[in-house]
Amino acid sequence: MTTKYQQVKQDFLSGRIKGCREFFESNNYPAEAGYCYMILDNFKKAKTQFEIAQKDNIRGHWGLMLLQMMDDKISMAPSYFEVRNFLEIDLDIFMTYFKGDIIQQIIKYSDFMAFYNIECYKFIGRAFWAHNYMPAAMFFLDKAKNNLYKDPELHYLLAYIHYTNKDIKNCIKEIDTCLEILPQYAPAKMLKEKIKNTNA
Repeated sequence: MTTKYQQVKQDFLSGRIKGCREFFESNNYPAEAGYCYMILDNFKKAKTQFEIAQKDNIRGHWGLMLLQMMDDKISMAPSYFEVRNFLEIDLDIFMTYFKGDIIQQIIKYSDFMAFYNIECYKFIGRAFWAHNYMPAAMFFLDKAKNNLYKDPELHYLLAYIHYTNKDIKNCIKEIDTCLEILPQYAPAKMLKEKIKNTNA
């Protein structure tokens, strides 16, 4: 059975913010309320909510760091797990709400975050990929490849972008690299079969 919290959270994640901030704030979900305030461009109130949240929620610390990125005044560092657990999800949220200014500030600190978790570039690239911003996705996934060459998913994502760009030669090259690393990687096998059937 879906709880009221789960329903409101799903609404927020889907881009339906109306009523979400009021629910989160009145029901003691400060981290979630903080994100609502960020979407509403009220960073001052977002900070208040994240400060409350950080007492017992790691997202509070992460949220405060995001706000420092907005101000270009970083005085704290993310943990490996914060970057892994929150970066891609948050970029997805901000893309859903078309918050290009926030996204730009976050990715400006990609090298900084990569120092704490080298997969940072992949997470950013995957977020852009999911929203069909392929040139930006390609930029960050290519950057990730310099450090994560043995990651099969990375090569598949690049292969898919090449496929959408009708660059079949580089698509197949990335697929083959992916399957050399992990021969049973199903998405890559399916894409290769699709190319084969198209060209048959």
